Amino acid sequence: MRYINLALIVLAIIFVSCNGKYGKFEVADSGLQYRIVDSCNNSGRLPNVGDVLELVYSYEVEGGKVLFDSNNDGKTYLKKLEKPAHLGGSIEDGLAMMREGDSALFKISAENFLLFSEKYGHLPEGVSALDPIIIKVRLVNIMDKEDMERHLSAVYHNSEEHEMEILENYIANANITVQPTQSGLYIIEKQKGTGDLIKDGDCVTLDYTLTLIDGALVETTLGNAPMKYTVGIERMIPGWEEAILKMQKGSSYQLIIPSKLAYGSEGKSAEGKVKILPYSTLVFDIEIVDVQ
Repeated sequence: MRYINLALIVLAIIFVSCNGKYGKFEVADSGLQYRIVDSCNNSGRLPNVGDVLELVYSYEVEGGKVLFDSNNDGKTYLKKLEKPAHLGGSIEDGLAMMREGDSALFKISAENFLLFSEKYGHLPEGVSALDPIIIKVRLVNIMDKEDMERHLSAVYHNSEEHEMEILENYIANANITVQPTQSGLYIIEKQKGTGDLIKDGDCVTLDYTLTLIDGALVETTLGNAPMKYTVGIERMIPGWEEAILKMQKGSSYQLIIPSKLAYGSEGKSAEGKVKILPYSTLVFDIEIVDVQ
């Protein structure tokens, strides 16, 4: 693994001359506008979908303000390489083009990059859908599963304090404005339901998707049978139990559940599923199909 501090210094030097003009962009087959600033001359690995990438990563409105810069945290940024989040050239297309050691610039519309790839809830104030966003990336390392778990456990999953730092950054980057409940649970309403609030003893049918805060999919009912359970009888994690009593039939919510309301300092490992490491914040998307 390359030294992070060296990567930060090198990236800063590489991109100094790019500020303002950014240089000339090429257009990939996907439609992505890109510029390879520094290349390892085909000697590095190419990432695959599912790999976790260790990046020096920042993005800004073209000619305007910086929206995110991993240098501010003093450490590199981890991002799982997913399939392209949209057509016309995505950051996922760009990352798949890079080899370990490469540095690159990408230009993508604010709507596509921020809403689809970075999963912002809405565009930041003063940023329009078609505004170009300039993404600056250095690919430091491609992690396999064991490397990733060791790194995450050592750096990000060793205390509740670190978890809260990551959560605060996530909330800021996603432009989430709702306030947490007294327990620390975030409940984000996507669609309002009808009828009475769910109560203990109700039999609830629902669809859900569970991801980790880094976007890794843990499990989902989508494409399978919905989940059915009796509220208050079949025990769930505390964050889920608190939120379900605020829902109605037909409602759709996103829940952001800190580990103290989920699996805490122990985490959870299940056969065939993504491991939930200690001090992991969980993100649930839930739709209430029926209440009886």
